[in-house]
Amino acid sequence: MTSGPAPRHSLHIAQLDLDLRGLPPATAQAAVRALGPALAQALATRRGTPAAATHIDAGQLHSPAGTTPQQLATLIAQRIVARASGDRS
Repeated sequence: MTSGPAPRHSLHIAQLDLDLRGLPPATAQAAVRALGPALAQALATRRGTPAAATHIDAGQLHSPAGTTPQQLATLIAQRIVARASGDRS
């Protein structure tokens, strides 16, 4: 017996404003490049389905010193998906 393909979740983002002040430019650029794959991963591991919304404020994230661009992209992606799914924590 096969369970079939995993459900696919999608999130349409028309505009994304990121304020990465305080980060070295190379780190900010690398994090932004890694954001697409990080969003795909966050959506794939999320149990809830993102809700339709016209505007979501994902708030502020504080990254500890030494956070890699990939880790930063993952933190941003997880926050976006959580807020899109209605989680306000």
